[in-house]
Amino acid sequence: MTLNANVATALNNQINAELNASYIYLSMAAWFDNNGLPGFAQWFRGHSTEETEHGMRIYDFLVRRDAPVELQGIAAPQADYSSAKEVLEAALAHERSVTAQINALFELAQSEREFSTQNMLQWFIEEQTEEEDLFRTVLDQVDAAGDNRWNLLLLDKEMANGLGRDAGSDAEA
Repeated sequence: MTLNANVATALNNQINAELNASYIYLSMAAWFDNNGLPGFAQWFRGHSTEETEHGMRIYDFLVRRDAPVELQGIAAPQADYSSAKEVLEAALAHERSVTAQINALFELAQSEREFSTQNMLQWFIEEQTEEEDLFRTVLDQVDAAGDNRWNLLLLDKEMANGLGRDAGSDAEA
């Protein structure tokens, strides 16, 4: 049975959203690199890679369901932030918007009775719960560091040593 056309279109849009998220996180990594915080940069680069893997997970699903993959353009991401806290606030807000996108996809799959799509999206629903929790935790720690550069450098070292390491542990599951 061929994938419902509305669901296929929505999944193609989600591929674009995942690749856009990858680009956003790469831009955030660059901001951290440019501001002498390589641990945060490494962490965001990992998330960039993870978002590409998420897009490919949906890509592969479309191929398995004999639906066309239709890639779209990606806009330039924001490149300038005033602080590490602002970056993490933007990242958490982005994760929340992705959660809303995944939930809307699941609702569409339900209404179109696309059971295999619902099953595939269950993984994304769990992933988004983990991602929001992780980003919120890192934001709380950046907030606690405040404007103190020394505290931020210590936190940066923790980021390089694996704080939030579970951020991609499921990417290949």
